[in-house]
Amino acid sequence: MESRALYSTDQGYSEGSWAEAELYDGAFVQAFGRGEGVVTWGEKSGRIEWINFPTRRPDGVFLPDISGVIHLDGYERPVLYRMRGISLSPDDDGRRLFGGPVQWFTDEPSLKWLNDRWGFEEGEIDINTLRFQTVAHVLKPDPPS
Repeated sequence: MESRALYSTDQGYSEGSWAEAELYDGAFVQAFGRGEGVVTWGEKSGRIEWINFPTRRPDGVFLPDISGVIHLDGYERPVLYRMRGISLSPDDDGRRLFGGPVQWFTDEPSLKWLNDRWGFEEGEIDINTLRFQTVAHVLKPDPPS
């Protein structure tokens, strides 16, 4: 399997967008939030916007379910993406490490190759500011040996 960094982001939740529904005496939490940020993709830059509909397990671990869009400067067509993953319990500094598989969807001619790839996105969120940075890696499978 070949892996390389595709882009990085600096983003955060929009003010007032986070909402939670605590069910079964708080054992199960369904949440919603939306956000935006900037993306650096090689020599290109752009903006990213998304929604997250995560579930929180009884142990406090969140399971992100993100759908979003990336608008790169110089391209007419956006890149849509979806990421589902895991966001670990906060460390002593109030940071959650998270990661998960990501898929991209686009009809931008020079980026259509993304439709035949998958990737992995990882990052760190500050639970006090709800700001975070990510790196997305594109994966290319090797033929079976």
